[in-house]
Amino acid sequence: MLIKLLPLLLLPMLTVTTLSGQDVKGRFATNKADYGIGEPIFVTLTVSNNGNSPIWVDFKSPDMPLLCHDFAVEIPEAGPAKLWEWGCGISGSCGRSFRQIPAGGNIVRRQLLNMEFSLHEPGTYTLHAHTSIVVHNQDVFDSPEIERLEVSDTLKAHLLRSNESQLKLAFQPYVEELNTAEPEKRSEAAGAITVLAPAFLEDVLIELTNTSYAYSAIEALRKADTPKTREALAQIARNSGDSMLRIQAVRNLGRTNDVTYLPLLFQLMDSDNKDIQNTAAEAAANLGGSTAVPQLSNFISSPNTVTRLAGANGLGNAHANEAVPLLIGMLLDSDHDVRQAAVSGLWLLTHRAAFDGNQWADVASLQSAASVHQRWVRWWSSHGNNSKAHGMGDCSPPKPID
Repeated sequence: MLIKLLPLLLLPMLTVTTLSGQDVKGRFATNKADYGIGEPIFVTLTVSNNGNSPIWVDFKSPDMPLLCHDFAVEIPEAGPAKLWEWGCGISGSCGRSFRQIPAGGNIVRRQLLNMEFSLHEPGTYTLHAHTSIVVHNQDVFDSPEIERLEVSDTLKAHLLRSNESQLKLAFQPYVEELNTAEPEKRSEAAGAITVLAPAFLEDVLIELTNTSYAYSAIEALRKADTPKTREALAQIARNSGDSMLRIQAVRNLGRTNDVTYLPLLFQLMDSDNKDIQNTAAEAAANLGGSTAVPQLSNFISSPNTVTRLAGANGLGNAHANEAVPLLIGMLLDSDHDVRQAAVSGLWLLTHRAAFDGNQWADVASLQSAASVHQRWVRWWSSHGNNSKAHGMGDCSPPKPID
């Protein structure tokens, strides 16, 4: 009799974690309808667990793996934010994990739209938000999927013209949340402030460089672009005890338009720290253009391979035609990494490359590199007078040189 009852006793235990379509719900929302231009705009996804057991969820956003958002938002009326326009290529790993939702509880995920979209004109913007929510009954990476929920919605945001006084009021809650004990709110506040980087918060941005948000705060100093924030960048580049923060400050100093800091970047090109030397070479090229080419040309004759590599990387960022023949000559360098840096620099400067079929021409050996060098010499001889120099602000897939 005991044996016959056992399956019946187990049945309720097996059905405890069974979910219906009503147990897990997702909903998108904005916190208000009207925003001032320059104000943080968040879209919120709330996921609720109406069941009687905890669950773990993962998000499969349509924009992964390019981005690491929990959900995707499309705004037909808005272009990409300017901060996405610097650099050629995006790489990285999302490093995602499951998120627990207790029985009867919910989690809230928020996305700052200003990070991805340019929202600088008044008008009504249509926000198409969507994601897939994958539900698991345990926090194990390969645990089976017990439910998948598709969530989408269309929202509206009205952008109005604003003045500094109005924006100061809009940002005040975020400034206050920098001191909250809740890490997620603190992180969101820091993100809103550093992404938008209003000039009137220059002192807050400088203070943030002394926190765990220092890396993004340094970039925000460049975006705020006031005399005070540029000098703060220079101070970090000169004196920070953290080499990674110095590198970030040097990189962003080179992306300002303040050529008064070019001598500092030339000075940092002589750093014993090779990473700082390389970053300073690129930054000096970004800031100085053709003015930096003579300094960079001294690097390419160095017996030190790392120094020559810094020279090649710098020349590739100089957005100056004077750098092209120097890089063509570096295709014959004895070191493979330097040759490859020359190939990349030539692509960045000219939007051209040597191809063999559908593949970039190989410069792995000195023999193959010599062939590529000759092809570049011929191309430059024919097109050099009419070639337009490019830079990190206008990346493009390469066209063949022959």
